Amino acid sequence: MASTNEPKTNGIPVPVEGTPEFEKMNRMARRAIPLILIIFTFSILQQQAFGMIFVNIGQELGTPELAPLITSLPGIALGIVCVIYGSLGDFVSLKKMTILGVIVFAIGSLLGALCGGMNIWFVIIARMLQSIGSQVSGSVFLVLVSKYVSQRERVVYYGIFVAVFRFSAALGVLAAGYVTKIDWRLMFAIPVVVVVFIPFLAKNLPDEHAKGAEIDGMGFVLIGAFAGAITMFFTDMNTFWTIASIVTLIAFIVYINKAKNPFITPEFFKNPAFVATMIVIFVGYFFSYTLNAGINAIGLDVFGLDSAQVSNLLVWSIILAAVLGFVCGPVVKKIGRTAAIIMALLTMGLGLIAVAFAIPHGSVAALAVAPCLYYYGTSFFYSPIVDTATLTVSPEESGRVLGANDLIQAITGSVGVAVFGKMMTAGVMSGGSIAGTEAGAASTYANVFLVGGAIVLSALVIFIATQKMIYSRSRKDGE
Repeated sequence: MASTNEPKTNGIPVPVEGTPEFEKMNRMARRAIPLILIIFTFSILQQQAFGMIFVNIGQELGTPELAPLITSLPGIALGIVCVIYGSLGDFVSLKKMTILGVIVFAIGSLLGALCGGMNIWFVIIARMLQSIGSQVSGSVFLVLVSKYVSQRERVVYYGIFVAVFRFSAALGVLAAGYVTKIDWRLMFAIPVVVVVFIPFLAKNLPDEHAKGAEIDGMGFVLIGAFAGAITMFFTDMNTFWTIASIVTLIAFIVYINKAKNPFITPEFFKNPAFVATMIVIFVGYFFSYTLNAGINAIGLDVFGLDSAQVSNLLVWSIILAAVLGFVCGPVVKKIGRTAAIIMALLTMGLGLIAVAFAIPHGSVAALAVAPCLYYYGTSFFYSPIVDTATLTVSPEESGRVLGANDLIQAITGSVGVAVFGKMMTAGVMSGGSIAGTEAGAASTYANVFLVGGAIVLSALVIFIATQKMIYSRSRKDGE
């Protein structure tokens, strides 16, 4: 790296690209990745499906007031483990970590399938186990690609990752509606098949661990506590979670400055390229969790549709993003990371603005056509920005950067949906809009989407202002 403040290497040694050792690890990674992606598909399918039908489950089990916990508690668990798994990928055996995750995923699936109908808490616990176990697949995929795939090919794999995520999300949204007509417990039973992958994964995943390195248990506990507290704060804003968020953050900062071998050192936060990239990610993904909820609200309150009808309109933009995910890698390779990120943020911001201006033109324009522009941008944003983030540190530390990326995406989405959700519920800015909507709910939603678009476009401004610094301090100029 060009930076003089380079973080100290502390992790599993990564062979230099082009060496026989690297080629061996590359072949193993290529064989393991397809199965990792299948597990990841099941993971996202479960997440999206139960996010659609948790109300149905709560009503069937006679506890509708507890139904939101089916999504919120697993979401908190996911936010905590994503940063832990990414960081552990720098230190521990990917083989052991993956096998353990698959087993936990299968246990959660069996628990939900067999006991879910007895009590809602079985459903909640089962979903938490599924989330904790299945997230290993996403983290291990990213670590494998960042360490054992050639730098030129990484954006292709990141693009495939996005495509698989989008296809799985679309499949989960569609499957959920049909499964409720039979038995929602079938959704739990489907992922149990992943246990048959264990022998093949054991053969093809790296089994190295960092010699002499100690796992920073206290550091993981503190960052996990902060992630949980901040997520709960934006789920249920009150004094307790405000204090908890502040205290855990201060404790984490003090700890990494005093500990002998923290899993993430203060030098990470003194690395301007890393910090600038994380800021772009935070601002760029701020509206990510709000889009679907906002589209659903527009369908319900403006056009008088039900959620099933809204899903049938919105799902096509998700499928478009999935298809584009398979081609974005070659495109990014051709035009470069900088151009791809600029194009992505521009279309994401304009896509949100387009939703606002499409509302007066009917449900198809606002709910099916306009969101395609936003999802088009997301397809080209993830792979180059994540690749850029990993280049700001040494290869041995890329797992920690991937964990930080996952954590920031989870937190910023939660912050955004809390802020914009309250704006929509309160009916703010309802007097009218430059989008040409009538006063009332239509203007509220139009103005919320306009604000969201402006925020995403501000991420574009930040990136343009910092991109020369980011790439000049990276391991290799990626412009």
